[in-house]
Amino acid sequence: MANIAVQKIEDKKANPLPLFREIEQQFEKVRRRAFELFEKRGGELGHELDDWFEAEHEVMGWPASEMTEADSKYDMAITLPGYEPKDIQVTATPSEIIVHAKVEKEEKKEEEKCLWTEFQSNNVYRRFELPEAIDVEKVTANLRNGMLHITAFKMPKMEVKPMEAKAA
Repeated sequence: MANIAVQKIEDKKANPLPLFREIEQQFEKVRRRAFELFEKRGGELGHELDDWFEAEHEVMGWPASEMTEADSKYDMAITLPGYEPKDIQVTATPSEIIVHAKVEKEEKKEEEKCLWTEFQSNNVYRRFELPEAIDVEKVTANLRNGMLHITAFKMPKMEVKPMEAKAA
């Protein structure tokens, strides 16, 4: 089991994430690809969501994921086969977990003749909004057998005590 470093950000406004610029660029690629699919179908209306989801899958990929909740924490599992810990970035803010995994395609040697390939440089972006605030300092991530495991502990609930009435 290999641990993954978690970038911990308490205040997104004070510390903008460069990752968001990368995600914005990926969405622009999705938008262009969805339009290409729309044109390829002859501009027929009524399939916009199909085009978008197909483009999103082609450009960004969506690995299978699961999030479970216990009293004090959230546990996430994301399938990332073929990725190494160095390829994965996990960012935690009080309200979300963002996973970015990137691996570059290996170039073939000149003497090898590739007849076809489905290997490509692959970027994966997943953003998980959390129902309750988490303690970013207690977020951990590790990679085991192609599965990324993230644990995020909830912020402790503040106990509110009723004010005592003062005697007159």
